[in-house]
Amino acid sequence: MDPALIAERLGLGRPLRPVETLKVDELQPVWKVETESGHWVVKTIRPAGDFWYGVAAQAGAFEAAAWRAGIDMPEPYLPETDAVGLWVQVDELLYAKAARLLEGAHAVPPLEGPLAEWAGGTVAALERLGIEADPAVDTYETLQLQSDWDLWLGEGRELGVLDAAQARALKDAAVRIAEIVRPALESKPTDLVMHRDFSYLNILVTPEGPRLLDFDSAGAKVPWWELVAVAFELAGPDLGVMRPERRTVEACLAGYAAAGGRLGAADESAFTGMLLGRLSSTAWELWISCGHRGVNAATQAKYAPIVRESVVALTELLDAAPTWATWLKA
Repeated sequence: MDPALIAERLGLGRPLRPVETLKVDELQPVWKVETESGHWVVKTIRPAGDFWYGVAAQAGAFEAAAWRAGIDMPEPYLPETDAVGLWVQVDELLYAKAARLLEGAHAVPPLEGPLAEWAGGTVAALERLGIEADPAVDTYETLQLQSDWDLWLGEGRELGVLDAAQARALKDAAVRIAEIVRPALESKPTDLVMHRDFSYLNILVTPEGPRLLDFDSAGAKVPWWELVAVAFELAGPDLGVMRPERRTVEACLAGYAAAGGRLGAADESAFTGMLLGRLSSTAWELWISCGHRGVNAATQAKYAPIVRESVVALTELLDAAPTWATWLKA
């Protein structure tokens, strides 16, 4: 669909100049649009299923609440018409949303002290919104059954995606993660809606200060687990591959505590969110590399080395977690 027409149907007004493409992919293209109402970033999506509507509505309410609370972020376009969260239907099964265009540069990891402190404080500010996640539309990452892992790993070996040693390493990682996270899940506090994609790629450093981008993945998370995941992501992306910078973790933690964030257990259970997320993404990579989800042979081949790299990263993450937990002690 014509991006100019999308902008008009969204309610931004008539484009004054040709629309500029910022990002193109099959799921969510992104454009830069200048209209009568200002400069905007516009993105579109085609819902992947009925589940999307509840998730998008919850994330949109969270984004709007964050803006009204003064979180450092781009101004979202708040639709005056019926919408799914902040998404407006602009065509059959096509939805669009917008936010004010900001100029700046993405943060570079590992983050320096003041920027890491800002990040921790922003996590605490989002926590203070106190929006409880709706379990009917969004549940926290689940722990897969060991019997399921046996089935998936057997298929991975049969197809040559994993060799025997790699399959054993992944099974061992799944068992170790279950031992850490099961007690934490059984006793965890109420999930709040949190950002869930708070990475250096979603921090834009502008002349007015840092701004947090892209609230589309917002959903259920324990705030303390979110803080820990954010701190280590900003200290060294590709955990298990890149060594995180301890000073960044400690600065992020200090900013969180100073802003009133609720500290949690400073042990391996603090990594529950990270571990579940990594294990779930590895499972998805394994499924894709085995030809599930309707992928083609080229996509299977692409993901085979990715899942092998994830096995190494998971093992190294688990081995490092006891040491990293000591960094969380105030």
